[in-house]
Amino acid sequence: MSVLTDLFRIPKFTAGLAIFLTIVVLGLAGPLIYRVSPTAVVGLRYTPPSPDHPLGIDALGRDVLAQLLYGIRGSLLVGAVAAGIALGLSLFLGTMAAVFGGLVDKVIMVVSEIFIIIPSLLLMMVLAAYLRPEARNIWLVGFVIGITSWGGWARGFRSRTMSILQSEFIKMAILSGASRVSIILRDIVPIISPYILASLAMLFTSAITAEVGLTIVGVGMTKDITLGLMLYTAQMYANITQGIWWTVVPPTVVMILIYLSLYLVAISLDEYFSPKLGTA
Repeated sequence: MSVLTDLFRIPKFTAGLAIFLTIVVLGLAGPLIYRVSPTAVVGLRYTPPSPDHPLGIDALGRDVLAQLLYGIRGSLLVGAVAAGIALGLSLFLGTMAAVFGGLVDKVIMVVSEIFIIIPSLLLMMVLAAYLRPEARNIWLVGFVIGITSWGGWARGFRSRTMSILQSEFIKMAILSGASRVSIILRDIVPIISPYILASLAMLFTSAITAEVGLTIVGVGMTKDITLGLMLYTAQMYANITQGIWWTVVPPTVVMILIYLSLYLVAISLDEYFSPKLGTA
Protein backbone atom coordinates (compact mmCIF):
# COMPACT_ATOMS: atom_id res chain seq x y z
CA MET A 1 0.00 0.00 0.00
CA SER A 2 2.90 2.35 0.67
CA VAL A 3 3.98 2.04 -2.97
CA LEU A 4 0.52 3.05 -4.20
CA THR A 5 0.43 5.90 -1.71
CA ASP A 6 3.80 7.14 -2.97
CA LEU A 7 2.70 6.84 -6.60
CA PHE A 8 -0.50 8.80 -6.00
CA ARG A 9 1.62 11.59 -4.56
CA ILE A 10 3.25 11.98 -7.99
CA PRO A 11 1.11 14.52 -9.91
CA LYS A 12 2.00 13.04 -13.30
CA PHE A 13 0.91 9.56 -12.26
CA THR A 14 -2.35 10.73 -10.70
CA ALA A 15 -3.24 12.95 -13.66
CA GLY A 16 -2.39 10.28 -16.23
CA LEU A 17 -4.32 7.55 -14.42
CA ALA A 18 -7.34 9.83 -13.92
CA ILE A 19 -7.47 10.76 -17.61
CA PHE A 20 -7.09 7.16 -18.76
CA LEU A 21 -9.73 5.80 -16.35
CA THR A 22 -12.13 8.52 -17.48
CA ILE A 23 -11.67 7.43 -21.09
CA VAL A 24 -12.17 3.78 -20.10
CA VAL A 25 -15.40 4.64 -18.29
CA LEU A 26 -16.61 6.58 -21.35
CA GLY A 27 -15.89 3.59 -23.57
CA LEU A 28 -17.57 1.07 -21.27
CA ALA A 29 -20.50 3.03 -19.86
CA GLY A 30 -21.01 5.64 -22.61
CA PRO A 31 -22.86 3.35 -25.06
CA LEU A 32 -25.12 2.18 -22.23
CA ILE A 33 -26.12 5.76 -21.39
CA TYR A 34 -26.18 7.30 -24.86
CA ARG A 35 -28.35 4.70 -26.58
CA VAL A 36 -27.87 5.67 -30.21
CA SER A 37 -26.70 3.07 -32.72
CA PRO A 38 -23.29 4.01 -34.20
CA THR A 39 -24.26 2.45 -37.54
CA ALA A 40 -27.80 3.81 -37.94
CA VAL A 41 -28.59 6.73 -40.23
CA VAL A 42 -30.06 9.33 -37.89
CA GLY A 43 -30.13 12.50 -39.97
CA LEU A 44 -28.77 14.53 -42.84
CA ARG A 45 -25.07 14.04 -43.52
CA TYR A 46 -22.72 16.66 -42.10
CA THR A 47 -25.30 18.13 -39.74
CA PRO A 48 -23.23 20.20 -37.25
CA PRO A 49 -23.41 19.64 -33.48
CA SER A 50 -26.83 20.29 -31.98
CA PRO A 51 -28.79 19.42 -28.80
CA ASP A 52 -30.10 16.26 -30.51
CA HIS A 53 -26.66 15.24 -31.76
CA PRO A 54 -23.99 16.80 -29.49
CA LEU A 55 -21.10 15.98 -31.85
CA GLY A 56 -23.01 16.26 -35.11
CA ILE A 57 -23.52 13.74 -37.92
CA ASP A 58 -20.86 12.26 -40.19
CA ALA A 59 -20.63 11.66 -43.95
CA LEU A 60 -22.89 8.61 -43.78
CA GLY A 61 -25.61 10.20 -41.64
CA ARG A 62 -24.43 8.54 -38.40
CA ASP A 63 -24.24 10.13 -34.96
CA VAL A 64 -20.62 11.12 -34.25
CA LEU A 65 -20.95 10.87 -30.45
CA ALA A 66 -22.25 7.30 -30.74
CA GLN A 67 -19.38 6.52 -33.11
CA LEU A 68 -16.91 8.06 -30.66
CA LEU A 69 -18.14 6.09 -27.64
CA TYR A 70 -18.09 2.79 -29.50
CA GLY A 71 -14.79 3.79 -31.14
CA ILE A 72 -13.16 4.32 -27.74
CA ARG A 73 -14.29 0.85 -26.66
CA GLY A 74 -12.99 -0.71 -29.89
CA SER A 75 -9.62 1.04 -29.77
CA LEU A 76 -9.11 0.16 -26.11
CA LEU A 77 -9.81 -3.48 -26.92
CA VAL A 78 -7.34 -3.43 -29.81
CA GLY A 79 -4.76 -1.88 -27.47
CA ALA A 80 -5.39 -4.50 -24.79
CA VAL A 81 -5.13 -7.45 -27.21
CA ALA A 82 -2.03 -6.15 -28.99
CA ALA A 83 -0.26 -4.99 -25.82
CA GLY A 84 -1.00 -8.30 -24.08
CA ILE A 85 0.46 -10.32 -26.95
CA ALA A 86 3.51 -8.08 -27.41
CA LEU A 87 4.21 -7.93 -23.67
CA GLY A 88 3.86 -11.68 -23.28
CA LEU A 89 6.23 -12.39 -26.16
CA SER A 90 8.82 -9.79 -25.17
CA LEU A 91 8.82 -10.75 -21.49
CA PHE A 92 9.03 -14.48 -22.19
CA LEU A 93 11.66 -14.28 -24.93
CA GLY A 94 13.71 -11.52 -23.28
CA THR A 95 14.04 -13.28 -19.94
CA MET A 96 14.63 -16.66 -21.58
CA ALA A 97 17.43 -15.19 -23.70
CA ALA A 98 19.17 -13.74 -20.64
CA VAL A 99 18.76 -16.75 -18.36
CA PHE A 100 19.53 -19.53 -20.84
CA GLY A 101 22.17 -17.65 -22.86
CA GLY A 102 24.20 -19.39 -25.56
CA LEU A 103 22.35 -20.49 -28.68
CA VAL A 104 18.95 -19.61 -27.21
CA ASP A 105 20.10 -16.05 -26.60
CA LYS A 106 21.60 -15.71 -30.10
CA VAL A 107 18.52 -17.01 -31.90
CA ILE A 108 16.11 -14.82 -29.94
CA MET A 109 18.26 -11.74 -30.43
CA VAL A 110 18.61 -12.33 -34.18
CA VAL A 111 14.84 -12.72 -34.56
CA SER A 112 14.17 -9.64 -32.42
CA GLU A 113 16.67 -7.64 -34.47
CA ILE A 114 14.75 -8.52 -37.64
CA PHE A 115 11.58 -7.12 -36.08
CA ILE A 116 13.48 -3.99 -35.00
CA ILE A 117 15.20 -3.32 -38.33
CA ILE A 118 12.10 -3.81 -40.45
CA PRO A 119 9.60 -1.05 -39.56
CA SER A 120 6.80 -2.58 -37.52
CA LEU A 121 4.15 -0.63 -39.44
CA LEU A 122 5.44 -2.16 -42.68
CA LEU A 123 5.22 -5.66 -41.22
CA MET A 124 1.72 -4.92 -39.98
CA MET A 125 0.69 -3.67 -43.42
CA VAL A 126 2.05 -6.80 -45.13
CA LEU A 127 0.29 -9.15 -42.70
CA ALA A 128 -2.95 -7.16 -42.63
CA ALA A 129 -3.03 -6.96 -46.43
CA TYR A 130 -3.37 -10.75 -46.61
CA LEU A 131 -6.45 -10.67 -44.40
CA ARG A 132 -9.78 -10.36 -46.18
CA PRO A 133 -11.35 -6.94 -45.48
CA GLU A 134 -14.41 -8.53 -43.91
CA ALA A 135 -12.15 -10.51 -41.55
CA ARG A 136 -10.29 -7.51 -40.17
CA ASN A 137 -11.98 -7.31 -36.79
CA ILE A 138 -10.63 -6.13 -33.46
CA TRP A 139 -9.12 -9.48 -32.53
CA LEU A 140 -7.24 -10.08 -35.78
CA VAL A 141 -5.92 -6.53 -36.07
CA GLY A 142 -4.84 -6.64 -32.41
CA PHE A 143 -3.08 -9.95 -33.06
CA VAL A 144 -1.23 -8.57 -36.08
CA ILE A 145 -0.07 -5.50 -34.16
CA GLY A 146 0.95 -7.59 -31.16
CA ILE A 147 3.13 -10.10 -32.99
CA THR A 148 5.01 -7.34 -34.81
CA SER A 149 5.70 -5.10 -31.80
CA TRP A 150 7.74 -7.19 -29.37
CA GLY A 151 11.30 -6.97 -30.74
CA GLY A 152 12.67 -3.89 -29.02
CA TRP A 153 10.92 -4.63 -25.74
CA ALA A 154 12.40 -8.16 -25.64
CA ARG A 155 15.85 -6.59 -25.70
CA GLY A 156 14.82 -4.31 -22.87
CA PHE A 157 13.68 -7.25 -20.74
CA ARG A 158 16.86 -9.13 -21.60
CA SER A 159 18.98 -6.20 -20.46
CA ARG A 160 17.09 -5.84 -17.17
CA THR A 161 17.31 -9.57 -16.53
CA MET A 162 21.04 -9.68 -17.27
CA SER A 163 21.69 -7.03 -14.61
CA ILE A 164 19.64 -8.94 -12.03
CA LEU A 165 21.48 -12.20 -12.79
CA GLN A 166 24.63 -10.62 -11.31
CA SER A 167 22.96 -10.31 -7.90
CA GLU A 168 24.11 -12.49 -5.03
CA PHE A 169 20.66 -13.89 -4.25
CA ILE A 170 20.36 -15.17 -7.84
CA LYS A 171 23.73 -16.87 -7.57
CA MET A 172 22.59 -18.46 -4.31
CA ALA A 173 19.39 -19.66 -5.97
CA ILE A 174 21.40 -21.28 -8.76
CA LEU A 175 23.74 -22.96 -6.25
CA SER A 176 20.73 -24.28 -4.31
CA GLY A 177 19.57 -26.12 -7.41
CA ALA A 178 16.62 -23.89 -8.43
CA SER A 179 15.58 -24.36 -12.04
CA ARG A 180 15.99 -21.54 -14.52
CA VAL A 181 12.24 -21.27 -15.06
CA SER A 182 11.75 -21.07 -11.30
CA ILE A 183 14.33 -18.29 -11.06
CA ILE A 184 12.53 -16.34 -13.79
CA LEU A 185 9.09 -16.67 -12.20
CA ARG A 186 10.03 -16.43 -8.52
CA ASP A 187 12.98 -14.03 -8.51
CA ILE A 188 13.24 -12.02 -11.73
CA VAL A 189 9.64 -11.21 -12.71
CA PRO A 190 8.72 -9.67 -9.30
CA ILE A 191 11.77 -7.41 -9.45
CA ILE A 192 11.12 -6.15 -12.97
CA SER A 193 7.34 -5.86 -12.45
CA PRO A 194 7.48 -2.02 -12.45
CA TYR A 195 9.24 -2.14 -15.81
CA ILE A 196 6.58 -4.61 -17.01
CA LEU A 197 3.82 -2.15 -16.05
CA ALA A 198 5.59 0.74 -17.75
CA SER A 199 6.14 -1.38 -20.86
CA LEU A 200 2.48 -2.37 -20.90
CA ALA A 201 1.44 1.29 -20.83
CA MET A 202 3.72 2.20 -23.73
CA LEU A 203 2.76 -0.89 -25.76
CA PHE A 204 -0.89 0.00 -25.24
CA THR A 205 -0.45 3.49 -26.68
CA SER A 206 1.70 2.20 -29.55
CA ALA A 207 -0.95 -0.39 -30.43
CA ILE A 208 -3.76 2.15 -30.57
CA THR A 209 -1.62 4.48 -32.70
CA ALA A 210 -0.69 1.57 -35.00
CA GLU A 211 -4.35 0.64 -35.46
CA VAL A 212 -5.09 4.19 -36.56
CA GLY A 213 -2.17 4.09 -38.99
CA LEU A 214 -3.21 0.75 -40.49
CA THR A 215 -6.82 1.84 -40.90
CA ILE A 216 -5.95 5.19 -42.46
CA VAL A 217 -3.78 3.49 -45.13
CA GLY A 218 -6.62 1.08 -45.86
CA VAL A 219 -5.36 -2.23 -44.41
CA GLY A 220 -6.74 -1.93 -40.91
CA MET A 221 -10.15 -2.14 -39.30
CA THR A 222 -13.16 -2.59 -41.54
CA LYS A 223 -15.61 -4.52 -39.39
CA ASP A 224 -15.61 -2.99 -35.90
CA ILE A 225 -15.80 0.69 -34.97
CA THR A 226 -12.58 2.23 -33.64
CA LEU A 227 -11.08 5.70 -33.45
CA GLY A 228 -8.93 4.74 -36.44
CA LEU A 229 -11.97 3.85 -38.53
CA MET A 230 -13.58 7.19 -37.63
CA LEU A 231 -10.51 9.06 -38.86
CA TYR A 232 -10.32 6.87 -41.96
CA THR A 233 -13.93 7.71 -42.84
CA ALA A 234 -13.26 11.42 -42.28
CA GLN A 235 -10.17 11.21 -44.49
CA MET A 236 -11.96 9.24 -47.21
CA TYR A 237 -14.62 11.94 -47.50
CA ALA A 238 -12.07 14.78 -47.27
CA ASN A 239 -13.69 16.22 -44.16
CA ILE A 240 -10.56 18.11 -43.10
CA THR A 241 -10.36 20.17 -46.29
CA GLN A 242 -14.10 20.79 -46.16
CA GLY A 243 -13.99 22.11 -42.62
CA ILE A 244 -16.18 19.33 -41.20
CA TRP A 245 -14.23 19.50 -37.96
CA TRP A 246 -16.69 17.53 -35.79
CA THR A 247 -15.81 14.25 -37.51
CA VAL A 248 -12.06 14.76 -37.03
CA VAL A 249 -11.44 16.66 -33.80
CA PRO A 250 -13.22 14.37 -31.27
CA PRO A 251 -11.38 11.10 -32.18
CA THR A 252 -8.10 13.00 -32.54
CA VAL A 253 -8.46 14.59 -29.09
CA VAL A 254 -9.29 11.23 -27.50
CA MET A 255 -6.27 9.66 -29.22
CA ILE A 256 -4.00 12.39 -27.86
CA LEU A 257 -5.46 12.03 -24.35
CA ILE A 258 -4.94 8.24 -24.36
CA TYR A 259 -1.33 8.66 -25.45
CA LEU A 260 -0.66 11.48 -22.99
CA SER A 261 -2.28 9.71 -20.03
CA LEU A 262 -0.43 6.42 -20.48
CA TYR A 263 2.83 8.23 -21.22
CA LEU A 264 2.51 10.09 -17.91
CA VAL A 265 1.79 6.80 -16.10
CA ALA A 266 4.74 5.06 -17.78
CA ILE A 267 7.33 7.75 -17.05
CA SER A 268 6.05 8.07 -13.47
CA LEU A 269 6.52 4.35 -12.90
CA ASP A 270 9.95 4.44 -14.48
CA GLU A 271 11.10 7.47 -12.45
CA TYR A 272 9.77 6.01 -9.20
CA PHE A 273 11.11 2.47 -9.56
CA SER A 274 14.34 2.94 -11.55
CA PRO A 275 16.47 3.98 -8.54
CA LYS A 276 15.10 1.04 -6.56
CA LEU A 277 15.81 -1.40 -9.39
CA GLY A 278 19.30 -0.05 -9.63
CA THR A 279 19.97 -0.89 -5.99
CA ALA A 280 18.16 -4.25 -6.01
